Order: sequence, then structure tokens, then C-alpha cells
Amino acid sequence: MSTGVRAAIVISFLLATTATLQGCGSSDAAPDNPPAAPPSGAFSNASLNGAYVVSFSGTDISGGNESFFALAGTLTANGSGAFTAGTLDLIDPALGSTLGTSYTLGHLAASGTYAITADGRGSGSISITINGTPIQMGMDFALASPAHGLISRFDSSGSGSGTLDEAPGVSQAALAGSYAFSLGGLDATLGNYLNSVGAVTLDDNGNVTSGVQDFSDNGDATNLQDLPVQGSLAVGTPGSAQLTTSAASFGTLHFDAWIIDATHIKLIETDSTAYLAGDAFVSTGATAFPTGPLVFSLSGEDTAQAPFFAAGLLTSDGSSHITGGLEDVNDEGVVAQSPSVTGTFTSNGPRTTLTLNGIYNGYLAGDSPATGNYTFAAYPYTGGIALLEIDNGAGTSLGDCGGNGFVQTATSLSSTQGYVLNLSGGNVGGEVDMIAELTPSGVDPSGIYDANNLGLSIFDASLGASAYTASPNGTGTIQFPDLQTTDNSYIGALDLTYFVIDGSSAVFLETDSDQAATGTLLLQTGSPTPLSLSHQLYLRPAPAP
Repeated sequence: MSTGVRAAIVISFLLATTATLQGCGSSDAAPDNPPAAPPSGAFSNASLNGAYVVSFSGTDISGGNESFFALAGTLTANGSGAFTAGTLDLIDPALGSTLGTSYTLGHLAASGTYAITADGRGSGSISITINGTPIQMGMDFALASPAHGLISRFDSSGSGSGTLDEAPGVSQAALAGSYAFSLGGLDATLGNYLNSVGAVTLDDNGNVTSGVQDFSDNGDATNLQDLPVQGSLAVGTPGSAQLTTSAASFGTLHFDAWIIDATHIKLIETDSTAYLAGDAFVSTGATAFPTGPLVFSLSGEDTAQAPFFAAGLLTSDGSSHITGGLEDVNDEGVVAQSPSVTGTFTSNGPRTTLTLNGIYNGYLAGDSPATGNYTFAAYPYTGGIALLEIDNGAGTSLGDCGGNGFVQTATSLSSTQGYVLNLSGGNVGGEVDMIAELTPSGVDPSGIYDANNLGLSIFDASLGASAYTASPNGTGTIQFPDLQTTDNSYIGALDLTYFVIDGSSAVFLETDSDQAATGTLLLQTGSPTPLSLSHQLYLRPAPAP
């Protein structure tokens, strides 16, 4: 299989070929004298050279229809500003309906161009053809290193976020072992939000020798828990990844498997049983629930189909108890913190049942916090845990929720080096996705950003300078001015509460009332060494088609 991707890209996905493909919104031109990004290294077009795996998802608008979309595949960069070859898969009910074709489009030939500035930011385009209709995809990107980057879709037909990863290629035998996976998207019947997590063990030929899987369909996990999995995953044959479960409504699911390396695989569904995309992470030696401090990040939607995000810290004793923790939550702009979280967990092979007590998990009438006990299926992998709520809402207004936990190995960010940021969430303008470069510092947490608010695009805008705090446990805040006043956008204030994972990465939650969002911060190293959050996954709210 073609694999690879070696740098950080923020892909603006410009579906602007015909009038019927163009959505609402407008783009702001870049300022004549844009602010300078934090200097973080000598990047150039040569920073992209070889095979890369690209993956991003979000909201698409085509022909008056709005839907979840997901894209995954490979691109080959020549180091001189051209994508000379590529193969992409696309899930896009809105675009498929507009073009009168399938909602899942596989093995699309792709080519394009790109340009990278010295600070690691760049732009370009990718071209594909669907049933004779040419589609041009715009690009806007920020490189964290020559091996990893962050993507935001930028165009008037939608918005989304994702990653780009160098992929050197692996043999079939190199994939033998255990993997935990996490998938998000829609069901194919009612367009409800659908999530799945699980684990499989592969033999030298790619056959699943054992496996287990959980689903949550619009927040309902009834008869969709702890299901056996069969199937296979063959290197060199896109579309060969198959998962077969015992659930009547989710039988054989066919996926393309785009392999970054032996530790990380991107999955995207290629049938019409459901519309799912996500990641599989190596879990060899990590099937036990981790011990010590854990950073977690959750996202989903409540039963009103409003965006819900949470992040926080947990402390695990490694055997059966969460001995302490805290949680911040943003449910459609309603912000709260639970300062005391505890819990219990029971492991059975690769699957752990985790119950957290005292967390805010959605809101009741009158915006009063709904606290209680909530149960998750948890699948540990090397460095983290895939999480999915399986308690059917537990009597609150939460509809569907999933995400990741990460083993915390450091508690501070560098105050002198540059970081790249990816934010995704929603406000009154619809989905919002942002890419930025900044230096988190108590003196001047300044930076530059691009944002796409479901077709309303902002380029080369200043984040300004505001307050920065840090605490010994690895939490802190970064606050920026009201961007709505500065840039005529819907974004408003940008107050971020972050949770440090290691010396080069953190997750954050937006904790103001202007929008609900979550995201990640990655140290911009300039080094080819992959960063820990190349394994980051967000399960974002997905609108019905």
C-alpha cells in the first residue's frame, strides 16, 4: 500500500468548481502587512518530500445540503512544490447528492501544488475528478515538524480539521500485533451521530485472530457493546480492511486502511452501511489500563444536537480506581468545571469498563450542570486510551460522547519556542476550524491564525497578546482578545484552558461562551522526529446529511 506523509499540513478543501458546488459565506483577503508568526525554524517546499497520509473531517455544504464529510488517503510530494501523485477516499453525502453519485467515493486520483514559508505555514491546492466533474481542494497548513502537521479545511463549501503524517511504508508482517481503534461519523439510515471503539489482534497475514468492539448510535449503545470482531487487513490492497461484528445493524464494514507506520493506521469506510472514519493505534504491551496522571479530551453532541466538549485530568492507580481528577466542560457555550472526579474500572482483555463519578456530562433545563456517574468503554493503546460513552446518556441531555485519554509525562510548556495549534468546534456561524502559530508565554502569548467558520475564512490574522497562566499539575490558560471585533468574525473571545501531556504537546478546551471547541497544541520542533500527538483523535459532532 502507498503510505506516507511527512509534515504538517492544514488542508483547505476548496470545492469551488461549479455554482452548484459553492456554499454560502465569503473569504476575507489577507492583510497587506500580515503579522509575523513566531519564528520556529527553516521550513521550505523541501520539507514535504515523499509519501504522506492525509486525513481530515468536518462539515460540507454542497447544493444546499449540509453533511458530515471525511477524507483520507495518500499524497506524494516532490520537495519542489508539487503533489505528483495521490489517491484519496471521500465520504461526503452532501457532495454525493449534488453530483448524483455515491456518498462514499473511493480511490480518487489526486495531484496539486503547495508552497511553504520559512515559519512552516503554507498553502496550495489538490485536484480530483468525480464523475467527470473537476474538484479543486484548497490548502492552508502549518508544519509542526517535517514528519507531522495540522490541517484545516478552508473554502466556502465547508470546514474541517485533521493531520498529515510522513509514511515510510511497512510490510504485512510488521503489522502483526494488537491495535485499538476509534471511529466517528454517521449512521446510514437517519444520519445520526455514530461512534465506535474497539481492538483487534492481527497475525502475520493480516487476519483478525481476536477482536471486540462497541458502538454508540445517537447516544444509544443498547445491544451494541462488547461485540466480537472478525475480519482482515491486507497491506497493498486499499479497501481490504474489513471488520465483521455480531450487531444486526452493523454487519460487515469495509474500510480502506492508509498505513502511516506500524503504530498508526488511518481507517475510512468505503461501503454504505455507515459513514465512519478514524484511527487504529498499536496497543502491544499496553492492554492494561495505565497508571498515574492521565489527560483526557472528549467531544460529541447532546440530545439537542448541540456541540459538547470536555477535557481534564484523572489519576489512575492502575488496578481498579480513579483516585482523583477534575473536568472542564463546554456545552454549546455553557461552561463549568467539576473540581472532584473519581471512578472505578474493570479490565477484561483489551477492553476496560470505566465509570467516572461527579463529572458534568451535558446540561438539564435552565443550563444547570448535570453531574453523575457515566460509563465508558475504554481501549488502551501505547500512550493513551480510546474512550466511548456507553451508558445511553445516563438520564442527562448528553447524546453521544467519545475521545481519548493520554498518559501525562510532563507538566509545562516551553515559554520561548513556537507551537502550532488546531481548534475545531462550533458557534452561531456553524462549524469553526482554526490553525495558528503562537508562543505561549507569560509575557506575550502572541501569534497568527487562519480560521474557517463554515465558509467565512480569515487569513493571516493576529491573535494579539493577552494573559497566560500555568499551574504545577500541567493545567493553565491562554486568553486572547475578542477576535470578533478585530476580524469581523463569529469567533469572539478565545479563552483556552490547556492540559499538558508531554514536553511537546497539550490538549485544550475553549472555556468562554462565544463558541464550544477543543483542540491541540504541538511544539514546532523542525525535527523529523514524529510528535506524540500524531496519535491524537477527536470525535467531533457530525451534522445529519
